Amino acid sequence: MDAGEIDHTHIDFNDGEKQPLLRKFGEERRREGQNVTFKRADSMPFYDSDPHRTVLQMPKKMFAVAASDLMSTAAEIDEEYPRTRHDNSMSDKSEVSWPKHAAGQIPAILLLCLLNLMISIPFGVSYFPIGWRADSGELDSENSSGSEDVVDGVFPVTGKEALGIRMFLFSTFVGQVMFTFASKFKNPASCQMVENVPFCHSLAYIVIAEQGYGLEALSTLFFLFGLSSLLVGFVFYLLGRLEMGRVIYFFPSHVLLGCIAGIGIFMSTTAIEVTTDEPFSFDMEGLKGCIEKSYLLGVVVLFEVVLRVLMCITKEKGKPRFPLLPPIYFCLITPIFYLVTLLSGTPFSAIKDAGYFFPSPDICDPNDDGECVRQTILSSIFNEDVWTIWRVVNFSTISWIAVAKSIPTMMSLIAFSLIHVPINIPAFAISTNVEADFNAELVAHGYSNAFAGLFGGLQNYMTYGGSILYAKAGGEGKGSSLAVSIGTAAFFFVGPSIASYIPRCMAGTLLLHIGIDLFLEGVCDSYGNFDWLEYGGIWFITIIMTIYGMTAALLAGIASALSVYAAQSVSYQNPVRRTMTARSLRSSSWNRPTEAASILDSNEIGRKKILIIQLQGHLFFGNVAQLTDNIKATLEQKKGTPAEPWIVIIDFTLVLGMDSSAAQAIGKLKDTMRKRFHIDVAIFVSGSRDGFPCKYDLSHELSCPADPADQDTISKEAALLFGGEAKTEETDGPTNLVHTPRLIRSSRDTGLPIPQNLVCDSLDSALIFAENVLIARKNPCLLEDIAEFREPLTKSNNEGEFYSSDEEKRSAIIFLSNLCPGESLSDVEQLFSLFKREVYNENEIIWRQGSVSDSAKLLVKGRLLSLLENEEGTLEQIPTGAMLGELGLVKGIDRLNTVQCVSDGAVLYSLDREDWDVLKRDNPRIARFIDMIIVNYLSHRIQHVNSRVFETKYLPV
Repeated sequence: MDAGEIDHTHIDFNDGEKQPLLRKFGEERRREGQNVTFKRADSMPFYDSDPHRTVLQMPKKMFAVAASDLMSTAAEIDEEYPRTRHDNSMSDKSEVSWPKHAAGQIPAILLLCLLNLMISIPFGVSYFPIGWRADSGELDSENSSGSEDVVDGVFPVTGKEALGIRMFLFSTFVGQVMFTFASKFKNPASCQMVENVPFCHSLAYIVIAEQGYGLEALSTLFFLFGLSSLLVGFVFYLLGRLEMGRVIYFFPSHVLLGCIAGIGIFMSTTAIEVTTDEPFSFDMEGLKGCIEKSYLLGVVVLFEVVLRVLMCITKEKGKPRFPLLPPIYFCLITPIFYLVTLLSGTPFSAIKDAGYFFPSPDICDPNDDGECVRQTILSSIFNEDVWTIWRVVNFSTISWIAVAKSIPTMMSLIAFSLIHVPINIPAFAISTNVEADFNAELVAHGYSNAFAGLFGGLQNYMTYGGSILYAKAGGEGKGSSLAVSIGTAAFFFVGPSIASYIPRCMAGTLLLHIGIDLFLEGVCDSYGNFDWLEYGGIWFITIIMTIYGMTAALLAGIASALSVYAAQSVSYQNPVRRTMTARSLRSSSWNRPTEAASILDSNEIGRKKILIIQLQGHLFFGNVAQLTDNIKATLEQKKGTPAEPWIVIIDFTLVLGMDSSAAQAIGKLKDTMRKRFHIDVAIFVSGSRDGFPCKYDLSHELSCPADPADQDTISKEAALLFGGEAKTEETDGPTNLVHTPRLIRSSRDTGLPIPQNLVCDSLDSALIFAENVLIARKNPCLLEDIAEFREPLTKSNNEGEFYSSDEEKRSAIIFLSNLCPGESLSDVEQLFSLFKREVYNENEIIWRQGSVSDSAKLLVKGRLLSLLENEEGTLEQIPTGAMLGELGLVKGIDRLNTVQCVSDGAVLYSLDREDWDVLKRDNPRIARFIDMIIVNYLSHRIQHVNSRVFETKYLPV
């Protein structure tokens, strides 16, 4: 077993203190019948196996876009992360003074605050389309108009980059405060949901197309930002409050990977735009712009190539030896750039004028003479532009048309936002060995996004990588988390000023690296793990997202998921699982007369004439044609041959679902089998007393006649085919028939009217009926002889007890003789002479499970029900003529089941232990009959179960 892997057989799921989340996770999976294997999330290299996938079986990395190298690789800082359980009471630090503890939190607080600032720069400058420029040039913002294809206008307020950075930091600040009080974790780290940057652009395109580039457009856009966050928060809160968190898992993997690859391309193009400060498009104009700004892009490409080479040469056995290499490398880009600039002797002003740095948030203020006076850092901090996030929204200027057009995009944004939480929360819970309440964390995310939305902020979430980094640095507790919030708030004011000293190549390299990683994640790492249709869907979604945007990509994802499901249902699972005859799949009725058994064993008129067709999977409009064609082809192949069936049983037990189109096609198939292939009886097995797995009333369609005038009554003779117990009304006990059947006269004369179509709830009851039909064809008297003794018991007018008769004794001897094939009638009568008659009333218990086995009994009249009290729903009806309790009598073990009378009355003949002991001593040859009954019964049961397992792959119930 690999290092870091925990086999489920060695996990103590009962040790809630040591393995609380594993215990809960393992119990859930064991209830689903799955093996559970865990891998420690913090022991796996980020670039090869992400902990997210290990925990949730989702695609690796799974949208961990938010500085995936600055944050997610923090999960691999230490291969041996301490696995001690954190205690919220902090009692483990009782010996440490609070000043010492507070001082120990400072490194973690500073680290997380600096991390937030570093991430805010590349993503903060990318919230708005690059064509919505911060400088005016020759454009008039009032007269400009835009579209999604061409965005080229003036940003209506100064400091576009500063505004974006503050948007990031504000959303992160709100999330940090909310998680401090609402999350169950001691060290959560919030982050703005940077994966939604493409949606910010889509919303901006819609608004610009309606209102142009003026302040009114920015007002509408910020209203949409806040509204979308409110909606995301509401959905999170609702899912958590209603405990519906598992709904989030229903996302097809190939659709998610297509979105990942599309976001990767978007991040890569954003890297080009952030680096060149020019819009990029996949045409000659975009290529020309890249060539013109190649001196800027070249630096980014150089840094990225060097990083990729370093990552390649430091791998050991395909895994990175230094997980912190990428984040350290990104942090070193800025000092390296300054060092190279200093060594080259190039003036700093020339480098800045060439576009290597981001512009200052507020470059200047006009003085009385109209001249530009450069602001100081202090004056820029307290400039009124700091409050632009809240000042820009004016409800009187909002374009409600743009809001209406943005609804599909916001719905896509909501769906996309739901993907991250089920990845981050369980992964972080296992990494820190804390038992997480998934629904409570959803509620916390609801609060954080709702409060951010109320103040016009963007969406946020608890990030896995940042939380792990914060936890490993020693950060924990509400005080420490609030200090991170305060530090993030401080950077809200000074961060944009600091950003003007960060070279564009740092942000460009980070965005390009993430974009390439995500693109490779979607289209390269997935190659060979999906079939051609799913893999084609990944490329299809990626291309659609690149050309038409996120909303179109999610619609393409829905179309791809439906197409893959339909195609795979048709291609990979034939709805007809197997066809076989009843010679290899017999019923449980084994105590038949010798003559009846010989009929069923005949090659000409026996079980070979019963054809069983087993269906599987989902039946729907896409594969029902294949289903009916396969059945017709099978019947056509056997038509006119010795193997031509008289009875066809179609088993739906393994069918999981069925739509109306498939149900109607099955209804037509029964008529085709009767008219075209001359099938006497078509039996349909629903597999459940509730009927077929569809809304369409297929049971009624298959059982009732088209013309009521053609319906015969279920006569006493016809009831013989049902074991003398055909029913037309609902009963509380087990019943074989789902609907009253239609009776006809067979084209092959049986002497009895038989059902043309029949619906049974189990395959065994269908087989028993089909075997009875074959017996009736040859000799109906055999069924009559058996049924004669299954008539309802009559009562004495005076005593109210069941009376005995010679016919009853004769039937009992016949039943016992059937159980002892090949033995003389005189020997059977000698054995029967030791049996004593017993009568039981309805609902009376014959014996209870666990009681002493003191007798064996022969059921002569009535119906008994066998049930296992320790297993809910395990019932079996005991047929007339069966012997019960013989195993306990011979072996001396306690009763294995509870037996109850479920008919108006039941007559049994009992052989008690005293007589059995005498029989063994005085006449062991006759006593051996009981031993042979046990052997025959057990061998039949083994054959019965074995045929079900190997022929149908499910056990008989």
